[in-house]
Amino acid sequence: MGSNDSPVVSHEPVVQLEFESVDIAYDERYLYAACRDHKIRVWSKADWQLVAELGVTDTMPLAVAVDDSRVYATCEKRVYVWNKETWGMTGWFELSYQAVTSRLHGDYFYIGAQEGRLVSIQKDTHETNSWQLHKSDITSIWSDDKIICTCTRKEEPRVWLKNPDAAPSELARLDKKGKGGVLGGTSEFVLVGTPAGEIAVFDRGEYSLVRTLEPRKSNAIHSLWASNYYVIAANSNGTLSVWDLRRGEELGEISFRGTRNQWITADHDLVYVATTGDIQIIRLMAGGQPLDVMSEGPSTWKESLLKTSPYDVLEATIQLEKRGDEKYKEGLFREAVLEYENALQQLIDNTHALQEVPTERQMLTEELNSKLGRALLKSKIIDIEELSYQVRQLSEELDIRKRTDMAPDDVEKLWSEASRAIKESRVLAEAQAADMLSYQLTAAANKLDHELQDAMERYNAFRETINQAMVLIRGISNEWRWMERKRTSLTERKEFLEGAIGRISEALKAADEDSEVSKILSGALEEYRRLDSQIDRIITSHEEEEVAPFMDKEEVTSAIESLLSVIPQKRASLSSIENSKQRELERQKILSALQQALESAESFKLSKQAKAVQAEIEALESLGQQ
Repeated sequence: MGSNDSPVVSHEPVVQLEFESVDIAYDERYLYAACRDHKIRVWSKADWQLVAELGVTDTMPLAVAVDDSRVYATCEKRVYVWNKETWGMTGWFELSYQAVTSRLHGDYFYIGAQEGRLVSIQKDTHETNSWQLHKSDITSIWSDDKIICTCTRKEEPRVWLKNPDAAPSELARLDKKGKGGVLGGTSEFVLVGTPAGEIAVFDRGEYSLVRTLEPRKSNAIHSLWASNYYVIAANSNGTLSVWDLRRGEELGEISFRGTRNQWITADHDLVYVATTGDIQIIRLMAGGQPLDVMSEGPSTWKESLLKTSPYDVLEATIQLEKRGDEKYKEGLFREAVLEYENALQQLIDNTHALQEVPTERQMLTEELNSKLGRALLKSKIIDIEELSYQVRQLSEELDIRKRTDMAPDDVEKLWSEASRAIKESRVLAEAQAADMLSYQLTAAANKLDHELQDAMERYNAFRETINQAMVLIRGISNEWRWMERKRTSLTERKEFLEGAIGRISEALKAADEDSEVSKILSGALEEYRRLDSQIDRIITSHEEEEVAPFMDKEEVTSAIESLLSVIPQKRASLSSIENSKQRELERQKILSALQQALESAESFKLSKQAKAVQAEIEALESLGQQ
């Protein structure tokens, strides 16, 4: 921590927004977040209610930016634009190079792209320029009215002089602290957060190294925010470090356990943190008052920070400890863990104030660590028992029902959670070996491990039987599709279906009743039987006797007499047809009708009508011979 005249920084939670985001921007009224589900979300800063969801973008947005009237989202190949009044999309810029990062400043968008290219886009005219400034992908950008700073993972950061009509000209290479890192800056300084956790501060005159902010613990810096007075760094271990930039002293550390900080930005006393799980909005505090990191603050306020009472800190910590004790007694072990962690964090945040009472601070720290360890053990035992119940339930389901309603993804998730819990439990038990509860946790973890292995064997056997059934069904299905593509006869297809039905029936006999395999095979068998029955009906329909056109003598007599009355007219009209082929076609049609009439007359033993029809047939045949 800093020296005796440095203020101690703590924080108060403001709100937690349950969306996973990678970048954040804000204006006077709204907070904007680029979310992993390809949407830009907008919240009101007045009540933190969700105002709008903008999107969906073609790929996950890399960055979000705003100006007076528009919202911008940079994706790999596009920059999307929305209107702030209507929240409607107005269009997008197409990018010639794949974006990695971006920054909006004034009238220009600066895109850090692959292959070391910097892309400049004029917002209103969409005029685009690009220059290759590095050999590898540009991963971090910072700019203001005069300069633009770029950085890659393989090369040292560089500072460029902006030139709206030409390529940027190089001003400096910030190579004092090695390669890579993330960039930040102010009107007086350029800052580089390094993979080693240091923050190199360069002046804006000669671009010489002014100082290096060295943390107590080495953690890579993921994101950096700075004013002329303070620096906030998001570290790889899920913490934020707050620094006094003028004095080069670390003022405090804020922890977000179990998350990874993706991006931070500050808004006076508020800090917006995009993590892997959510968006954390906190208020920075110093001496019980909000800390505005954008201003230096009045000297009287700064003096009051030096008078933080160690007794206030100890008393507040003890109160948190007692709350943890109450939660523990109620069996709310997870909640107790949070209270003990908050109490320890209180001690960490106020290390400066406790320098006068080192013995009491040490005793309270050891006491809290002991209680935290026990609460963690109890909490983990409950977690293990819950997972053990889920694993046993699945195993019993497979044993009794021979199937499970759990989706494969859910089963894999259960395996993963159980395996991770077993490993974590053994590590925790080893660390807390002096506590008898650690042995209970070890026993519970060993039991879960045994149950997990048994359940996995049962599930793998279950999946294997399903796979065998699916192989059979897919093979038959592929053969069937091949027969359809080859346009085989219906008789051939019916023979194939009968064979397939036999194969599935044999497999079904070997399957356990009501099992998942039985369900799969039964469904396929029903479908192929339906097809077989359908094709059988089509085939047999051609073999049935033709339906007679007439029902009795009276009906056929009437039809023949009607035909004979029209035939002379039809025969006479043949002579008027000049085209011989057309004439022959018409003659054959008349002959066909007469032949049907002759067959009907003979069928009903109408000799008189049969003779008359035969005479007409002979007359028509003679015409064909002419």
